Amino acid sequence: MADDELLVLIEQGADRILAETGVRFEGDPETLDMWRQHGARVVEDRVYLDGEALRAIIRSSAPPRVTLRGRNPQRDVTIGDGERPVFAPVYGPPNVLLRDGQRQPGSLAHYTELVRLAHEASALTCTGHMLCVMNDVPEAARPLEMAWAHLAHSDKPFMGTVASPTAARDVISLVSKAVGRAAQAGSCNLLHLINSTPPLTFKENPLKCLRTIARCGEGAMVTSYMMMGATSPVTVSGALMQGYAEVMAGLALAQLWSPGAPVVMGIYALPFSMRSMLPVFGDPVAHMVQMFSVRLARRLGVPARGDGGVTSAKVDDGQAGYEGASANAAAILSGADFVLHSAGWLELGRCTSFSKFERDAAMIGAMLGLGAAVQASPLMLDPALQREFQALLPP
Repeated sequence: MADDELLVLIEQGADRILAETGVRFEGDPETLDMWRQHGARVVEDRVYLDGEALRAIIRSSAPPRVTLRGRNPQRDVTIGDGERPVFAPVYGPPNVLLRDGQRQPGSLAHYTELVRLAHEASALTCTGHMLCVMNDVPEAARPLEMAWAHLAHSDKPFMGTVASPTAARDVISLVSKAVGRAAQAGSCNLLHLINSTPPLTFKENPLKCLRTIARCGEGAMVTSYMMMGATSPVTVSGALMQGYAEVMAGLALAQLWSPGAPVVMGIYALPFSMRSMLPVFGDPVAHMVQMFSVRLARRLGVPARGDGGVTSAKVDDGQAGYEGASANAAAILSGADFVLHSAGWLELGRCTSFSKFERDAAMIGAMLGLGAAVQASPLMLDPALQREFQALLPP
């Protein structure tokens, strides 16, 4: 069977899931009202959707390419230009592994150093978000502190917070003033990670953040992140059908809130071990899912996410290097437009390794034929912006 025929079958399977099982949208009556207004059948918080109608909504207004802007216009990147992926570092680990082998909880100082490393790496054209958790900073202040670290130590584009709609709005306002350019169609100053909760559920906070982000004209990377055999079917085709159903619902919802809102589509699935009860990062099955997910995004007409650098290794060893390199290579070969977790990922995503971060970035640069020279120093920030940052911090 030809690949295009397989993709059609996956689309048809996703359509059947949407029509017969539906998607749950929890804790957000505004989202349910929006679906009702567009003819969907809503039963409590479950919405039954028409796949063809969702594709029509997405294709009618979602930009095929997204320009992610930095405060230095020369650092702007295009997601979906068909030439070179945008690479961003690891996202989310609570801990760090230092170069001397010490494992520590992440801190503001660690975060600042990781942003500097991302700025200096020619291969990383986006400095990402939540490179580690700032465990020494009060939780309410972390979104702004992270944004400020990216603004103060790099002039590259980066990603926004989804801690809450209020935090997202505050960071969007701060970064908009730092970038200092008028809004443009298909452009955004921040890209936000909006995850579904497989199977077939969107939780309250991501839904409210998605609405806030879309209405502010900022970007959303809508992703289904599945554990095959635990939160999705165990087969590649079954996981793709479920993931495609979830992300189509999220992508269409962004367009309903704000036609033309910049979006990126992400489907990622990996095996789940029934022996260890843990996901198996580095398994080649995940690469196969990624290859097909990018093709589905192409058919939909939106940029595609990839996942690179991931590994199940618990220390920075040969397994970590091999699995991380193969994941980054698979992301490049798949044609993914934005590659998350490309540098620093260790210990199933529970740790950011400084040495692996540097090695992953150098490896990506070698794959793409880029030099390893340190880039120019970042631009100076307006002192008025720092005063605004201080004013936004919670008391």
